[in-house]
Amino acid sequence: MDHLGILGCGWLGEYLANRLYSEKWSVKVSRTSAKGKGELQAKGWDSYRIKLNSLSIEGDLNFFENLDTLLISVPPKRDAPSQFEDMIATLLEHMKLHPGCKLIFLSSTSVYGKQAGIFKENSPISAETEASKALVLCEKMILNAPQRSLIIRLGGLVGEDRNPIFSLQKKTIPNPRGRINFVSQVDVVNGIEEFLKYPQMEGIFNLVSPHHPVREEYYREMAKKYNLPEPQFDYNDSPSERFVEASKIEELTAFRYTVNNLLI
Repeated sequence: MDHLGILGCGWLGEYLANRLYSEKWSVKVSRTSAKGKGELQAKGWDSYRIKLNSLSIEGDLNFFENLDTLLISVPPKRDAPSQFEDMIATLLEHMKLHPGCKLIFLSSTSVYGKQAGIFKENSPISAETEASKALVLCEKMILNAPQRSLIIRLGGLVGEDRNPIFSLQKKTIPNPRGRINFVSQVDVVNGIEEFLKYPQMEGIFNLVSPHHPVREEYYREMAKKYNLPEPQFDYNDSPSERFVEASKIEELTAFRYTVNNLLI
């Protein structure tokens, strides 16, 4: 069984690690603090403290030893996205010591920007926020690294305990006639596990549900589902339909999306 390291074992990483451990994979997991490491360790997992800085890596570097694949699940900080580029550069410099370790980087479909249209993996990049611009630069660094590498651009992550509707309370939601480009936690974990079965596979893949409900319909349904107040929408906002297409993974692997109705 290949050895996988999950760098940044948070909400998504925990779900993935739990799945892989149950299937007897060899997995190492990391968080940035001793407390976080302890929380993972309490689950019986092979846990480490690893903190990326602009010029160094803190913690137990044995985490990186004997890995076949490193999953980089570390998002840019909203208050310091520019530091993220230096952190990833520092990580890649260290990974030169492990040239046989494949890199899988979790990026975001935000790199396509917010303009209307249909976006595939080969569509032009139009990052608008500082965080998404940082992701674009990090993608390029990883793709140019000597190791095999794979970039997964995730749609908005949702799960039973995670949904944008929770943070949109008392806010006016823009572009009500636009489309949703989300992906469920279940499908992300299924997709990553499928990629792990293809160690030679490289390149860029979108991971987004093929179900793109209208934003107004989606958020009204989510408010009902979670017994929240009726959401408010900005109907003066110019409508902009944006679809992120993500069938490449289905064309090249045995993966199939299972959450085909995000309204449930």
